[in-house]
Amino acid sequence: MDRGSIGFPESEENPNFENKPNRQPVFLPSMCPTNELYYPGDQQYDWICDCRPGYLYHPATDACWLAYQRGPCPKGQYLVLPKTSVIPVCEINPCIGDNLVMWHEKCETLGSFTPCGKTYPASALWVNATTITIDCVKIYMEIEPRFSQDNIGEQVLCPPGCKRSIKSQCVPGPRS
Repeated sequence: MDRGSIGFPESEENPNFENKPNRQPVFLPSMCPTNELYYPGDQQYDWICDCRPGYLYHPATDACWLAYQRGPCPKGQYLVLPKTSVIPVCEINPCIGDNLVMWHEKCETLGSFTPCGKTYPASALWVNATTITIDCVKIYMEIEPRFSQDNIGEQVLCPPGCKRSIKSQCVPGPRS
């Protein structure tokens, strides 16, 4: 069996980005490049590869990179998404080290539990997929269906920093 010939369902971190009923993104390495998932499109058999939640599409490298990591940037910088742009840029990382980020005026390790305190469900310092900012993100979520009938008819936009957003392929409109 070829590598990646089996797909694994993924859950959406932001319920506002739900898609068609009974369809959810799939981790399918044989179909999509590194750091991308296979997402359902607008039509029943329409699927597209796009960045995982918290990752940013970088047009110059045609690849998805985790926000607040070096990625395609020069040493000492990391990739961020400015509030006024859909294109990510490299900025100087005020902390020394690829896994360090600024959190409450202190350099902390991305993925660490310590800065978030002892909470239940547990939270880790990570990239918030909704805002593309550093935040304490719950690592345990109740498993609920990503696609429900409740949101049909609402306008849905692509997540910030995704490939479709940068290529102007995200058009809000009524869903049917």
